[in-house]
Amino acid sequence: MPVVKIANNHFSYTLLQPAIERIASYVIRMEQQPVRRITLIASDDQTLNALKIKYFGIDQLTDTISFNYNEPGEPVEGEIYLSLDRILENAQNFKVPFAKELALVIIHSILHLFGYNDETANDKKQMQALQNFYIQQVSLTRLYRSRRIHPTHE
Repeated sequence: MPVVKIANNHFSYTLLQPAIERIASYVIRMEQQPVRRITLIASDDQTLNALKIKYFGIDQLTDTISFNYNEPGEPVEGEIYLSLDRILENAQNFKVPFAKELALVIIHSILHLFGYNDETANDKKQMQALQNFYIQQVSLTRLYRSRRIHPTHE
């Protein structure tokens, strides 16, 4: 049974299970973390902003929000919400391919589920080092496909 489940709720992009599963499985194996299930929800700015307000009381755009549902010592079980709008804009701002920024955010989010934080300068430095290591190790091909939006014919 795959450890990653994907909910494609974005109107323009579909995340592809095999490639996303390979990235997650690699990070899980390298981090030696037992995982029950990680659900990735591909969404948009509006959805993540509403979640940020509801759960954190902050009205701010973000590229990802991770929710960890397991008790300490149990296999990891959580949800990762991704704003593909924000990831696309970040990729353009940082002048990197969308696939690379998407993989980086997925890796970052999985690390959060594993207990890593980026609240202090040292924590952020550690997470960035891990992310940079993992992004060099994984394939960035076929992570997503663009959905064709057909105009309605009335």
